[in-house]
Amino acid sequence: MAISEYEVENLFIERLGTIGYKYVELKNYTEVMLNFKTQLEEFNKEEIIKGKGVAELSIAEFDRLRTQIENKTVYESAKILRDKQVLELDNGKRIYIEFLSKDIDRNIYQVTHQVTMDKDHMNEVVYKNRYDVTVLINGLPLVQIELKRPGVEINEAINQINRYRRYSFRGLFHFIQCFVVSNSIQTKYFANENETNADGTYKAILKSLAFFWTDANNERINQLNEFTDDFFTKFNITALLTDYTVLQDTMKNIIVMRPYQIYATKAVLRRVLEENRNGYVWHTTGSGKTLTSFKCASLLRDNGRIDKVFFLVDRKDLDDQTVDEYNSFEEDCVDNTDSTAELIKRLKNSGEKMLVTTIQKLACALRNEKYKAIMETYKTKKCVFVIDECHRSQFGKMHGDIRRNFQNANFIGFTGTPIFEENKGATGQTTADIFNAGNMDACLHKYLIKEAIADGNVLKFSVEYQNTFNIVTTNAADMTVRRIVHEQSNNPNFNLEEYCKRNNIDISNIYSDQQRIELVTNNILEHYEKHTKIGTDTYTSLFAIQSVPLLQKYYTAFKKLNKKGLKIAAIFTYAANEDMDEGADTPQSREFLEQCIKDYNEMFSDGKEKLSFGLDTFDAYRKDIAKRLKQKEVPQIDILLVVNMFLTGFDSKPLNTLYLDKPLFWHSLVQAYSRTNRIYKETKQYGQIITFRNIKDEQDKALKLFSGDGNPNAYLLENYDYYVAEYADRVAVLRNIAPSYDIAGRLQSEDDQRKFIVAFRLVAQTLSTLKTFSKFEWNDLVNVLDEDEFLGYKSWYLYYYDLAKKDREKNVKTTLVDIDFNIELIRTDKINVVYILNLLKDVIKKDENEKKRSIDLILREIERSDNERLRAKQEMLKRFVTEKFFSLSPDEDIVKAYEEFEVQQQNMDIEMFAEETGIDVDTIKSFMSEYQFKHVISLEDIRKRLSQKGYGLLKTIKLSSEIEEFVKEQYEKFRAEGV
Repeated sequence: MAISEYEVENLFIERLGTIGYKYVELKNYTEVMLNFKTQLEEFNKEEIIKGKGVAELSIAEFDRLRTQIENKTVYESAKILRDKQVLELDNGKRIYIEFLSKDIDRNIYQVTHQVTMDKDHMNEVVYKNRYDVTVLINGLPLVQIELKRPGVEINEAINQINRYRRYSFRGLFHFIQCFVVSNSIQTKYFANENETNADGTYKAILKSLAFFWTDANNERINQLNEFTDDFFTKFNITALLTDYTVLQDTMKNIIVMRPYQIYATKAVLRRVLEENRNGYVWHTTGSGKTLTSFKCASLLRDNGRIDKVFFLVDRKDLDDQTVDEYNSFEEDCVDNTDSTAELIKRLKNSGEKMLVTTIQKLACALRNEKYKAIMETYKTKKCVFVIDECHRSQFGKMHGDIRRNFQNANFIGFTGTPIFEENKGATGQTTADIFNAGNMDACLHKYLIKEAIADGNVLKFSVEYQNTFNIVTTNAADMTVRRIVHEQSNNPNFNLEEYCKRNNIDISNIYSDQQRIELVTNNILEHYEKHTKIGTDTYTSLFAIQSVPLLQKYYTAFKKLNKKGLKIAAIFTYAANEDMDEGADTPQSREFLEQCIKDYNEMFSDGKEKLSFGLDTFDAYRKDIAKRLKQKEVPQIDILLVVNMFLTGFDSKPLNTLYLDKPLFWHSLVQAYSRTNRIYKETKQYGQIITFRNIKDEQDKALKLFSGDGNPNAYLLENYDYYVAEYADRVAVLRNIAPSYDIAGRLQSEDDQRKFIVAFRLVAQTLSTLKTFSKFEWNDLVNVLDEDEFLGYKSWYLYYYDLAKKDREKNVKTTLVDIDFNIELIRTDKINVVYILNLLKDVIKKDENEKKRSIDLILREIERSDNERLRAKQEMLKRFVTEKFFSLSPDEDIVKAYEEFEVQQQNMDIEMFAEETGIDVDTIKSFMSEYQFKHVISLEDIRKRLSQKGYGLLKTIKLSSEIEEFVKEQYEKFRAEGV
């Protein structure tokens, strides 16, 4: 017999009891608050006795404390949790109240079950909710656990938590630091965060930020009972909250570290503080190495035995990026050193224990005779060098000079792509050689790409090979190439690029052939939206090119052929900068870069801001480009042309596509690919690589090496035909549930509706994958489920989504209310109200027969639209088309006619509601105006105003809820497009 959710909860609580948690029954918020007072007094007993003689706070004293800490944001509550709070006692004395200790013997650990949050006990609660299991430490609810029975997707528990966060996690429940969700078979944890964005809109926790727990060898701990025995031990949960939770100051956000980050941090601290050796951490690119390095550096900085922590990078843009990220974790914790003189000034400051600098500046300080005295003082000091992307310049003379001067230092490297025997360069050194640990293993902790993909911490890669050779070489100047092409003209599988590579035939001139340049450019422009426009989201892209001269040709071709008006920019380095891109040290390249910057200034200047970047402000130009690729500025860059820049170390979640026309090998290949595979929104399912060079052999060797000799194909999407077959399989399952979309709309039981939703969601996911292939055509699917049928099913899928959304907003508990619709993936928003009105503008001038045929198609467009604004107006638009449109004259202003129709409809709705409820029209309109202005409606305010009109209590409560629902529905129905 299947175990129930309630039984799962009880078994979990029993398990917590065996590892030291005391069960306490707390029925509502009042009881939670009283328990908090009792545990707080016990936890701060010595301090309170010192202040007033007894370990008990008066009601007035406790109320003062509540005022200081209650109803802050989640982020503010997290700050309070980790600080001491000054409390003034009734006798005028001040004491320091603490809320959490690293000492597990001092903390008080409790667990409670089924706490009910409602307005009767907490006024800020919007809807009544009952929580599964809450872990309290010192009386504060710090970990919330939502459990599902086996077989239910744990994403439903995440949706449930998001619902609770929106409507009922208030007061002390803002102190929740992390959540755990489980269906007994799968278990994940994730951080809490503020419920609203800076603009006041609701902010849901992304499912991509929920992590599996593992052991030190990255073996996943899935089962709830095994998870509980490890994750919830007093030592582990306390360490997670005190040492391995990061408060991101700039974003006002909480980050709970992932298990591999925690194990790596522990290994680094052990290596430095206990073993006094060097070592490196191998965590795959994109898995959060900077956060891990920050935690290592900050914990070492705070250790009294360490004199100085250096975070060492080897490039200016990485310097800036690291400082920005470090300061986002802890405001003003480091400042980058803009010059060697500034570095020396800060080296003299013994109070500044952590700084970020480049290896070049530090090496320069060591070479300069006038800085010798200060550098000598560091010979015996205990320093730690935390080195990011340690596969780059750590192999040269500069690194040796630093080691010779800092004789009592430890060196800890972080890399996603170590140097091994197979890919070592001219120096012949490996990463293990550089971070030599004597008889110990130099590698402190591994977290490889195969593990990161399996855990959902980075995405797979979709790699498409575009052959551009056979088309351009029939007119090639090279006679050898022309002869080969002629000889192989009847061989359909012949690949010229492979043939020439195998036979050492030079084909470099073909890569820069103008015909090929334009062919590649047109290919990118033609298929650009397939790769970067997914659902309602638009992503950014890089185009990596072999050399600066080739980039110049491409940039010119894009300017000529870019009819879509895409925002295309270019950046490369020249001699004045630290890095050198191939072929960049020429007057022509400098002039060309100046032109690229000038074009950029013109492209992004507007009425508010006129850009004026130049070669003298190249660094600011680079920073501005980085912001736009990260969508931190509007408008974004659509395609950025580069040679070497931005291919390592640059992190941008909205970047999902890399175009390639350059050879890549070993770590440079994996680094470049990994610009695209950062976890982001639901619509970003993988990183896309579109390559115009045949680099499959190099790709397979690199992926195999950096996955610990795994199968390289395990990290790549399958080919196009695989997903066509998967689409057919998933459609078969869908048709078994609902043979036609008409039947999909007539499913009665919630269980059948759930099965339909899950089946269609899988079909939509596969279709979304197929659409990113350049070769995608609906004709390939016509015998399985064509576009019209898909849209028919999609219409009913959206219908069930709308029902679930309304139930969720009213807090009505149904089977569908927390189901994972993954709606972002199937939405396009193309068919909106403006689109429909424009269609009607075209139709109104047609004759009657044509008009009727066109109207039938428009009604179908309205029916199948996935635009949220249009769906709210769907019935009204259909009525406008069928009841009003045919009476309009050919010269009528359609938009104005529709707006007048909307006003009439709204007045009719208000009058009908007034008649049904007995409330006067003006009162209803005043509530609606207030909601339109504030986007908030207070039930308390409604009740007060109704009671003034003489309604009894029961009728007032009933009418208040009806008014609230009506006002919100009217707002959704009648607000303008885009509001």
